Amino acid sequence: MDENTLLEYYNEFIIKQDYFECHEIMEDAWKSKPSYSKEDDEIFFIQISTAEYHYRRNNLYGARKIYGRAVRRLGERPFEHWKYGLESDIIPLVEERLSSIGAVDFSPLQLPLTDDMLEALRVYAMPGCPADAFRRFIRTLHKKDITLVQKHRLRDRSEIINVRNEKLRRKRSGDHET
Repeated sequence: MDENTLLEYYNEFIIKQDYFECHEIMEDAWKSKPSYSKEDDEIFFIQISTAEYHYRRNNLYGARKIYGRAVRRLGERPFEHWKYGLESDIIPLVEERLSSIGAVDFSPLQLPLTDDMLEALRVYAMPGCPADAFRRFIRTLHKKDITLVQKHRLRDRSEIINVRNEKLRRKRSGDHET
């Protein structure tokens, strides 16, 4: 995964807190690889953004389920966290997040970015902001905008519905081409 994809993902995850978009960014990066599988590291990033999306919406069952998958995945297949600009092993953070769901109200997950990745993110997202102010800003940021919280319900789904209806029409007519 290239640094620009990571910066785009971290910008959405940390600054914009658009977890739905995070999922899309990482899924596109994952599926653009010549060969991809559910074992790839991108899946973890998809899982935590999806879990955060559910947790913020107070879908505790969904958040626990997805975070549980992320914990299991990391236990079975840990990855080299430093490759993704993370300063420490993320397993304890994800385990702690899973155990806190339902016990504490949602607040944005603070990913342990390295100093270099934080600086790259600042330059990418907020180049005019001094480094110290940027660090304070992201530690206290908590977006609650309904368009972020309920993004999957509020988006235009007409294209998805049209594709689904066309597949159903073909199935009913016996035309199984896709």
